[in-house]
Amino acid sequence: MAVGNPTYGVTGLVSTTVNKYIPKLQEQIFTSKILLWALEKSGSMETEPGGIKIVQPLLYGKSANVGSYAGSDVFKTDPNQGISAAEFPWRQYYGLMHFEGIEEAMNSGPQAVLNLIKSRMQQLELTMSEDINEMLYLDGSGNSNKDFYGLSALVSATDPAWGALGGVARADNDWWKSQAIAGGSLPGGVTTFNETMRRMYNDCSEGNDHPSILIGTQGAFERYEGELVPNLRFGDAVTGDAGFQNLLFKNVPFAYDEYANAGVSADERIWFLNMKYLHFKKLTGTWFKPSDLKQPINQDVFYKHLKSYGNFVISNAKRQGVLTAVQSIAKS
Repeated sequence: MAVGNPTYGVTGLVSTTVNKYIPKLQEQIFTSKILLWALEKSGSMETEPGGIKIVQPLLYGKSANVGSYAGSDVFKTDPNQGISAAEFPWRQYYGLMHFEGIEEAMNSGPQAVLNLIKSRMQQLELTMSEDINEMLYLDGSGNSNKDFYGLSALVSATDPAWGALGGVARADNDWWKSQAIAGGSLPGGVTTFNETMRRMYNDCSEGNDHPSILIGTQGAFERYEGELVPNLRFGDAVTGDAGFQNLLFKNVPFAYDEYANAGVSADERIWFLNMKYLHFKKLTGTWFKPSDLKQPINQDVFYKHLKSYGNFVISNAKRQGVLTAVQSIAKS
């Protein structure tokens, strides 16, 4: 026997409509916040076929087997060095909608049902975008180490409190450390805000490989905005067209996010990110996967949930940076 009644169409109309809406839901979530948008736009949302863990190859050094030679010189055949891999766990995330039985009677007719579904999906979209966005700035220790990893773990000069990032200890591997400058302890030769910004950008760069986006707190963004010459406040058109207010620093868009200092609200900070080396891994067949509509035997309620397995990982930490305590740096 079908669950619900023909007027409400719980098993049919609700399930069909929700399933059709899921691609739009994902798009809305991953274009609503600057970090999520940057991951989507840069192609950093990557699907993995499976595996017990996420294995991310790391290239951190040069091959020893290169060089000039003459005639019958013997080539070097040293074992390969400079190639390793980090292992990251899969993390699970869900969003759940519920419909109470009383709503069957209160929403008779297909249009009323569609309006109800739309309101539930909009609520889920807003909640999930806020929650995932905040999570991706934290370190993954939330909810008893069940959260997705975030920038506080990936972009740092030290390992998070819960252990070695990806199984590679930063204390023993300088190449696995990100650039980090604290406003209260500036490096030699640096005294002002603009000097600090330039130093961090250059520390994160090598050759033609540079940060592709800067994301800061509102306070840090306003600090930068206030130090610009009024008629030279240019922004990136692509980022602006996506709805994000931004300014350019060395031709790189700089935008702000309310969660950029998640977990350390008193700190004004700026993330210098090279999206080429940041990856959000999605497990095949489990990303925003909808369940069937379910009804407990002891409740007059219908449930439908979306499951997502994945994690936020990194392949090159050295090309990333974080500038903290911006409020402590002298004006330029």
